[in-house]
This record gives sequence, structure tokens and C-alpha cells, in this order.
Amino acid sequence: MGVKGMKPEEELADLQRKYQLLEGDRKAYYETSQWTIKQNRETVAALKRENKELRNQLAQNTQKTAKKNEKQDPQKEELDKLRLYVKELRKKYDDMHVITNQKLGGLNKHLDAIKDLERDSIRASDEDSPMMRHIRMLENRLDKALIKFNEAQSIRRTYDQIVKRLREERIGYDNQLAAIDRTLKAKEHDLEELILMSHDANHAKEVAKAELVKVDAQLAQERQNREKELVERRGQVRARQELNAKMEAREKSRVEIQLEAQGDLNAKQEAVLTKTVVSNSLYHAANDQKLEEEEKRITTFEEAFRKIKEATGVSDVSEVIQKFMTQEDTHNNLKQINEESQDRIDKLKNERHELQAKLEELKYSGSGLDSSRRLVDEYEQKLAEAAANCEKERIKYEKVAKILVAMKAGIEHLKDKLEGIAIDEPNIPLTDDTVVDVLAQSEKKLMKTLQMLGGDDEAVRQALATYKANAEADLPQHNSRIEVTAPTHDSEEEDSEDYGSDVEDAMDVPDRGYVKNSSQQITEKSGRKGKKKTAKGGEPPASPSGKTNTGMAGGKSRGSRPNFE
Repeated sequence: MGVKGMKPEEELADLQRKYQLLEGDRKAYYETSQWTIKQNRETVAALKRENKELRNQLAQNTQKTAKKNEKQDPQKEELDKLRLYVKELRKKYDDMHVITNQKLGGLNKHLDAIKDLERDSIRASDEDSPMMRHIRMLENRLDKALIKFNEAQSIRRTYDQIVKRLREERIGYDNQLAAIDRTLKAKEHDLEELILMSHDANHAKEVAKAELVKVDAQLAQERQNREKELVERRGQVRARQELNAKMEAREKSRVEIQLEAQGDLNAKQEAVLTKTVVSNSLYHAANDQKLEEEEKRITTFEEAFRKIKEATGVSDVSEVIQKFMTQEDTHNNLKQINEESQDRIDKLKNERHELQAKLEELKYSGSGLDSSRRLVDEYEQKLAEAAANCEKERIKYEKVAKILVAMKAGIEHLKDKLEGIAIDEPNIPLTDDTVVDVLAQSEKKLMKTLQMLGGDDEAVRQALATYKANAEADLPQHNSRIEVTAPTHDSEEEDSEDYGSDVEDAMDVPDRGYVKNSSQQITEKSGRKGKKKTAKGGEPPASPSGKTNTGMAGGKSRGSRPNFE
């Protein structure tokens, strides 16, 4: 309990001071007792060791005395002295053991007193008094403050390390920026060289294609000539074979007839006949040998061509020749590119050595650092502005690309819908280069459709109403329509800012339902205007091919025509 007239803080301080004093006394007494216990244990251990040694000596002496003669009286006296000394040591040991037990009893009493004090202090702190609640509140606040202080110190050390690291890195920014500039210039130079090489390669490719076409034509002509000559020679060989066969048969029949008519021949006639037969056989052998040689050459050529076809994977002669010429051109181009690349590598190495030397000179000269720092800052600012502008232009480009893709898809859809309408010119395939031509062709088809309908506005409106009902029936239930009006352009010249805002407004590309709804509204408005003019002037509206309805197929309403399915 605190003294009356003292503040809670003073009472807390007083209690803390008393508790610290008790804690200090307890620690001092505990340390003293532990030191005493340690000394007593060491003394007991030393006495035990000494007693053990004396027992060993006594046993040894007993054994020795048992062996010696009983006449050795001086040794017996010494043994009695040792026994007395052992008794004295044992008495000292018993006294020390008693003292140790007493000390341990006192130590236990002091420990019990300390435990009682601790329990009293715990009971005092557990009291649910306003002062103790205030103390606990202050202690909690102190703990929170310490936690926040430690967190702030940790964060401060982290930021100090970050600042140190940034300062160290700032030293190398100049070198890094210079290296990036050099790399950028080198890449730009390489890009220019590659573009030039690409142009040269394309030109060489076109020239090679032209030469290849010429060579193909020549080869085709030569092949035709060779085939024609081969057919002629084969025909000649077959004709000679047939002629020889006929001559042999005729000669054989003639000889047989002569032999039958004249009987036996004389020696001269037999010699003439033998000579004739031998000459005919030699002639036939020569013809057969020529024929075999021709067939061997043809077989050799066919085998070589078959191997070439297997190696190249193509069957046409022109394609085989084109592959060989292409490989030769590719080899020459690669060899040339290799030489140019080696020259460029050597040149870049020399430039690198020169730039490293300049960098070393600038690094150790120490002049112009402030101006270079300002230039770096200016370039960094310009780089940031350029990056921002680049990002804006990229966003604009992406939006415009989306719009163009949507327009192309719409034009393709319109082209598919008008596929069944026939005109004089053939259908144009839709590509990036033929978008305008496809639109013009679709316009002609629409004009032809309007001409086929004639001036029957009621039929047009009825068809539009039927189409609108079918389109609304096909739409999903959650689809919602928004009333829009046709855009009007007061001026064709707009600056870049207006263009950017238009691109941002056009980010949401209109879908198919939006385009159909807009077309139907514009058509209905034009129909209502025609009715008003008829009511005022008493004249019917002009035909769709006239001037009054040309807006359906040209000008500003070109993008809002209805789709006839």
C-alpha cells in the first residue's frame, strides 16, 4: 500500500525501487550461496580424493607389513601414526559435512524467503486497484512505444541502405547512359545496313528469278528438242529393224527358191552366197550394237535423273534446276554476308577500343562533370517526354487498329451479304489493299438492288420493317438499344488533339446490331423527309437512281446503308 499524499507515479517509482532492492539482495545472496556451495563441494571432493589415496597407501602398507618380519617395530609405529592421521581426517570430513548440511539448510531457508517475497510481489501486482490498472496501462503504452520505436529504427536502417545503394548506383549512371547511347547508335547503324542488304537481296532475288525464268524456258525448249530427236531416232531404229527383218526374210525366201529351182550350187555361187550372208549378218550386228549403245545412254540418263529426283525431292526438271541454282545463289549470298559481317565486326571492335580510350580519358580528366550532369538530366527529361508521347501514340495506334479491324470485318460481312447480287465485273477478294475496291463494288451492288426495287418506297419500308422484326427477334433478351444520331462533320481539317480525342471516343467499336439500328433509323428519317416533301410540293420523291436518293449510296451516308439479307 502506498503512503497517503503521494502521487501514483511516485508510489509506482517507490515500489519499483523497493522491488529492485529486493531483487538485488536476492541475486547477491544467491550468488554468495552458490559460491559457498561450490567451494564446499570442491573441499569435499579434495578430501575424498585424499582419503582415497590414504586408504590406498594404508592397504599397501598393510600388505607390506604382512610380508615383513614381526621384528620391524619402527614400521609398526609409523602405521599407528598413519591410522591416527586417518582418524583425524575422517573427523575433519565429518565436521565439514555437518557444516555443509547447515549451510544448505540456511540456503533453503533463504530460497523459501525469496519465494515468499516473489509471491507477495505477485499478489500485490494482482490487486485490481486503480493504481495497478494505471501501471499496467503505462506499461502497455511503454511496450507499444518500444515496438513502434524498433519498427521505426528498422525502417530507418532499410531506407538508409536504399539511399546508400542509390548514391552508389548514381555514380555509374553516366557510364550506363553513354553505353546505352552507343548501343542504340550501333543498332541503328546495323538496322540501316540490314535494310540496305535486304533491298540488295530483294533486287538480286528478282534478277535471279528473271534469269531463272529465261533458263527454264531454254531448258524446256532443249528438253522438247531432245525428246523430239529421241523419238525420231527410236523411230529410225525401229524402221531399220523392220527393214532388216524384211530383207532377211526376203533374202531367205529368195535363196530357198533359187535352191529349189536350180538344185545344188557350184563353188563360186556358194562363195557369193556366203559373202552375202556374212555381210548381212555384219550389218545386222552393227545395227544391234548401235541400238544397244543408244539404249545404254538412255538408261544412264534416266538413272541419273532418278537419283537427282530422289536427292532433291522434286519430279519436275525445271524445279530440279531451280533448286540447284537457288543453292548456288544461297551459298554465294551467305559467303558474301559472312565476309561483310566479319568486316563489320572488325570495324565495331576498333570503334569499341576507341570509345574505351575516350571513356578513360573523360573518366580521369575530371572536367565538365557538372555540364555533363546537366546534359544527362536534360536528356533524361527529353527521354521521359518522348516515352510518354510514344505511349500516347501507341494507344492511339492500337485504338485505330481496332477500328480498322472492325471496319474490315464489317466490309467483309457486307460483301458476304451481297454475294448473291450479280454485276458485270468479277468479285474482288478482300485484302488490306482492296478494301476501297470492295466497298465500291458493294456500292454498285446496292445501287443495282435499289434500281431493281425501283421507286416503290412502300416495298422498301415493308422490307425494312420485316428485317427489323426478324433482327429484334434474333437478339438476346438482355440486349439494350441506344438511340444515336448520324455524325456530322462541319470541317474536314482537324488538329492532332481533336484527332486524339476522336480516337479515344471511338474506342468502343460499334457492333453489328448498332450498325443495323443506325442504318434503319437513317433510312426511316430519309423516308419521312420524302413524305414531307410530297405533302408540301405534291410531287412524288425521285427514284433511287436520281439525285434525291444518291445519299443512300455515296457521300456521308456511305457508312450507314441498310444490309439486305
